[in-house]
Amino acid sequence: MPHNLSQYLNKQATQTLIKENESFNFTCAEKCWGTCCIKENVNLLQLSVYDVYKLLNKRTDISINSLIDIKIDEKTNLPKAFIKWKENGWCPNLADDGTCMVYDERPFACRIFPLSGEFMINDETKNVTVNYKLREDFCYGFHKEAHPEEQTLKTFSDSNDENFEKLEISKREEWVKKYNLEKLTNQQFLNLSQAMYCLKEKITGKRDNFFDYYSKMLKIPQRSKRLEIFTPAELTKIALEEFAPRMLEKFGAHRA
Repeated sequence: MPHNLSQYLNKQATQTLIKENESFNFTCAEKCWGTCCIKENVNLLQLSVYDVYKLLNKRTDISINSLIDIKIDEKTNLPKAFIKWKENGWCPNLADDGTCMVYDERPFACRIFPLSGEFMINDETKNVTVNYKLREDFCYGFHKEAHPEEQTLKTFSDSNDENFEKLEISKREEWVKKYNLEKLTNQQFLNLSQAMYCLKEKITGKRDNFFDYYSKMLKIPQRSKRLEIFTPAELTKIALEEFAPRMLEKFGAHRA
C-alpha cells in the first residue's frame, strides 16, 4: 500500500519560473511513491504519443484499454490520451507497495515532477520552446524528512522526452491550421485515435494489428522490420509523421 503522506501536499503551492542554471532541492523518495500518482491528487494526467508507446512497451501484461483513456481535445477536436485511473483512483502503473512499475519509462509529466512545462510555438520560425515552472513545497519530496537532493533543470529533465513533446505539439499545430478538424465524424475520430496510439494493438476478432491494417488502407509501404522490434521512438515518429497525416488526407478535411 502507498504511504499516506497526503498531509504534506500543498495544492495551493505557487509556481515559479525556473532557469536552466538554477537549482532546487527535491527527491522522489521511495516511501513517498504513490502520493502523487492518485487521481484525487492529480485529476487528469495527459500522455503524449511517445508516453503511450513507452508504456505499452513496458506493460506487456495488460491491454491498452487498461492503461489509457482517449478524449476529444475541445480546443482542436484532436484525440488526446490520458492515464486511465483504476476504480480505486490509483494509477494502473502503481504497484501494491506504492512503487512505480514503469519508473524508468514513466511519462513526461511524471518524469519532470515537481516541474510543469509550458510549450510555445513561434509563428514565424515554427520552433517549439518550453518554460519550466517549479511547484515549490508541493509534496513530501521537498521536506527534510525525505532527504531532498540538489537538482538542476539540465540534469532533472530528459531531453529525449522533451523533444518528442515538441514534435507532437508542432504536428498538432500543423494539423489544426491545415485541416478542418471540427467536421470529423465519430468514426473518423476513432480511426485517427487508432492510427496515433494503437499501432501495436491487435484488432478485436482479426489477425491483423492496426499497424498492418492502416498500412494497407493508407498505402504505406510495408516495413521489413517486425512490429514488435520497433522502439517507442520509431513508432511515435511513424504515427505522427506518416499515419496520422495520411489519415487526415484520406478524410479530405482540408480547410478551404
